[in-house]
Amino acid sequence: MSQHVTMPSEVQEYFNTINQYQPEAFIDLFASGATVRDNGKTIQGSEDIKAWGEAEIFSAKVRYTIMEVGEAGGNTIVTAEMEGEFNRNRVPSPLQFRHEFKVNGGKISSLVITQQ
Repeated sequence: MSQHVTMPSEVQEYFNTINQYQPEAFIDLFASGATVRDNGKTIQGSEDIKAWGEAEIFSAKVRYTIMEVGEAGGNTIVTAEMEGEFNRNRVPSPLQFRHEFKVNGGKISSLVITQQ
């Protein structure tokens, strides 16, 4: 993974909409047939991604601090530390996630989230 990469505006807006609690703007960042892989499950399409965002991100008031940005295979890789209102039992601290974004035509077409 190459380091010191400029983050595409769509990726920066993904984190901005989460940190600023903007669920309507959040879903607009994704292509209609986009896929999200998070915690072993696959979410596809706007309606399912919207429901996932509400259940997993916005209801828990998640906030991210970006730690590292890189690139691999044409995808943008962002490591970010997560805070929020969720059960912290058996959760490592700090809680970091790797986000791998594929952006096409100004929209996020694929996002894979894995715990670091």
